Amino acid sequence: MTQRITIRDAVLNKLQTLSGYAFPPPGTTEEIDSKNLPAIVVGFATENIEHEMHGGTGRQLDLTIAAVVKTSGDVYAALDQAAEEIEHALQDATLENTCDLFLLNQTQFALDQDHPLGEVRLIYRAQYSTEPSAL
Repeated sequence: MTQRITIRDAVLNKLQTLSGYAFPPPGTTEEIDSKNLPAIVVGFATENIEHEMHGGTGRQLDLTIAAVVKTSGDVYAALDQAAEEIEHALQDATLENTCDLFLLNQTQFALDQDHPLGEVRLIYRAQYSTEPSAL
């Protein structure tokens, strides 16, 4: 298992303590059924790599945590609540020592104008290093 998968799984383990959310299987492209909302999906965004002099690498992995909600009320309020719950669950700055540093980098909000749906994407950055033999 790569460090990327280890970090993703640690994020999922933390988030699965939240009640009321569905969690589609990681790494799938299954469509989220509106009957299973709210839902949280975790995936990779980008990874920046710095090669070190002795063969290892310093890495910055961006993970996207997307919460999709459906409500007949204030969609922004529901998205804000989801973002707050996710942030609270992911406060550990080393994600239980799976990385050197794990911090929220950006939050994005989107609404579906045709349906009472919204999505909040929290982009977290995990910094970690690899040894030459781990590549």
